[in-house]
Amino acid sequence: GVPGVFPEPQQDPVIAIAAVALRQGAREPFLRAVFTLLTCAPLRGATVRSFDTERDLLQVGLWGEKTGFL
Repeated sequence: GVPGVFPEPQQDPVIAIAAVALRQGAREPFLRAVFTLLTCAPLRGATVRSFDTERDLLQVGLWGEKTGFL
């Protein structure tokens, strides 16, 4: 990508998606998840799932079969 320019999907891959889920009224999240393209070092307090392709990464659903979270 180019600094200061919004990423272009044709040339700038999505490399990570992160999510935090909190139940209403709770003080702490019940889920901290990071989905990455290729590998990622462990992240304290988060579940990390890595994918081999950008397509697989973008097709993951937080509650879907691919994640195995719930």
